[in-house]
Amino acid sequence: MSFSDGSSLLPISTVILELLFPRKCLGCGKVGSYFCPDCLNLVLLKDEQICPVCGKGALEGLTHQFCRRPFGLDGLTSIFAYKGVVAEAIKKLKYKFVKDLAEELVELFLSFCGEGKLFSYFCCLPNVVLVPIPLHPQRLRWRGFNQAELLGKLIAKNLGVKFAPDLLIRIRNTKPQVKLDKDQRQVNIRRAFALNRNCKLKITPLADGQENWNFILFDDVWTTGATLKEAAKVLKRNGAKKVWGLTIAR
Repeated sequence: MSFSDGSSLLPISTVILELLFPRKCLGCGKVGSYFCPDCLNLVLLKDEQICPVCGKGALEGLTHQFCRRPFGLDGLTSIFAYKGVVAEAIKKLKYKFVKDLAEELVELFLSFCGEGKLFSYFCCLPNVVLVPIPLHPQRLRWRGFNQAELLGKLIAKNLGVKFAPDLLIRIRNTKPQVKLDKDQRQVNIRRAFALNRNCKLKITPLADGQENWNFILFDDVWTTGATLKEAAKVLKRNGAKKVWGLTIAR
């Protein structure tokens, strides 16, 4: 349904949901949106990007020359500090299944994402594909959706890059990383991913070298980086030219 001036009405189901369960700011509880203007002013940005290998400051997240590895990440971009309303939004999306806040979170994310010149340049390379970190099928059935895929699809569309949610598959049902320390995370995630030869986006086989494929590996949070690093190994070992990590928060 739409008005004569071209504006559209919200679906009746959406209107009813908004009336019964109005959106409230995750910071102060004010009705209207998940991020009110006052709480947005308190959001902390990650002004200094880090090298994904050593964790020390690096120019716009570009991997240090002396830290480069054949199967490692070429760079990392994390926009926010994992605190306040951003952390609350990620937790609610991930553990409380509040899927409707995804669009607001991505809108906030993209308003700062383009400030990194190196990342913007990476997005303009040929054959760039955004790949979200996959869930194991058992966990996906329990949760009902993959938050990295949900957010990643919106981000890929806005960045103007291809999207391949099924390029990587999770072949081991690992323990939740949040409960483990750094060393345990590395062991837990080891050999957890594999390349899906039946990916809907026809970009395999990568290893034939006929085209240069570049990937943005996306996840919601960077803690130790064990998950993104392990996924990057799979892509690089299968012929990916460059792989850049992207997370909402760190």
